[in-house]
Amino acid sequence: ARTLAQAERALNDQRERARREQTARDKEESRKRAVAQAKAKEEAEEKARREAEMKAKAEAKRASEPRPPKGFYALFNGKDLSGWEETDYAGRGNVKVQNGELHIENGLVITGVTYTNKTVLPKTNYEIEYEAKKLNGTDFFGLLTFPVGDAHASLVTGGWGGAVTGISSINSMDASENNTTVYLKFNKDHWYKFRLRVTPDNLSVWMTPKEHLIPLNATVASVVKSYQEDAAKAGQTLTAEQAEAALRAINPKLDENIPARDTIYFPGEAQIINETIKDKVVNMRVGEIELSAPLGLATFQTYGVLRNIRMRRIK
Repeated sequence: ARTLAQAERALNDQRERARREQTARDKEESRKRAVAQAKAKEEAEEKARREAEMKAKAEAKRASEPRPPKGFYALFNGKDLSGWEETDYAGRGNVKVQNGELHIENGLVITGVTYTNKTVLPKTNYEIEYEAKKLNGTDFFGLLTFPVGDAHASLVTGGWGGAVTGISSINSMDASENNTTVYLKFNKDHWYKFRLRVTPDNLSVWMTPKEHLIPLNATVASVVKSYQEDAAKAGQTLTAEQAEAALRAINPKLDENIPARDTIYFPGEAQIINETIKDKVVNMRVGEIELSAPLGLATFQTYGVLRNIRMRRIK
């Protein structure tokens, strides 16, 4: 009887150990499942957070990207050459899109791109604006060829050695010899904005920033005051400190320019061409530049960078 009782107790003890071990295993499995579920939840939340962050960044980037002013539509998307093709100039340089900009590198002579979607181009009553800067070279860095009725013409920016700006051609006279000729100073690595307006009777061009000639015996203080007065006419009130900061931002050598009476720039837009074309013959200069028609951008032995190229129709 004692042996049977001992055997029964041993069996009960074995069963109890087995139960406890199973309970422990169940608890461990439950713990592992809870940990796995918590980890999965954490990973899902982290994934959702990253996706929301990426979405927010993408939306912020889109919001920060320059948008055409009201009425304008972009001709250049800032990502690739969609809608454009390299113009087949002999000895042309490289063309690439980089950081939202169109880079037209030095060629042996002319390098450029031509707009391919000809069907959307108006012939008159429109405006085109774009920004351009010169990285190196001494000739035009952002020439624009554009439609004028059934003909075409070119806005030359800094041609003939770097200073001549005008329209080629009017009554068979180039930008260097007709009424549109202006001489402007274009600093390297500085952005200039051009706005061209074409109507049946007129060609007009505005440029930002605008030139300011240094008068005799001028000082930094007197030039700053002149800019304050100029800004006031446009409805902008600036302190002397604000005005000087704005001038130095676009004239880094202001202290040298003023005593030397070099041309400097004021912020703002100024009209540089206002040409009546009624009863005049408007056409392109004969030569390779004609490959840029109907709408094209080009440089001459110069590295030019362009951005924010857009158009709008006007009444």
